[in-house]
Amino acid sequence: MVRATISQLRNGLSAYLRRVRRGETVLVMDRKFPVARLTPVGGSPGVREEPSAYAVANQELEDEAKLARLEAAGVLLPPATPGSAAELIRNWAPVPGAGLVDAVIAGRREDDGEGYR
Repeated sequence: MVRATISQLRNGLSAYLRRVRRGETVLVMDRKFPVARLTPVGGSPGVREEPSAYAVANQELEDEAKLARLEAAGVLLPPATPGSAAELIRNWAPVPGAGLVDAVIAGRREDDGEGYR
């Protein structure tokens, strides 16, 4: 269970509501005393309603904004073909032999050989 003061809840309501939608419960505190509890509709964790069209569109906008920030920071390269992030993710296919876990393990082996920890 997540605890949040009234001011934390006021400043980050959207984030707390996302957590509630995922099945978490938020206990609202007025100083040190609990005053309210936010629970998912249905009362049991994991109960989830279908997202509205607005929620889906809003999530896609958030994803696009995240990708734009990563591109601006030089972490990601822009896609070679135009399209939305959701479209790219849906059509993504892994490259054979390019495993992230294998790359991390190889990097750690190299670091161990150089004496890093």
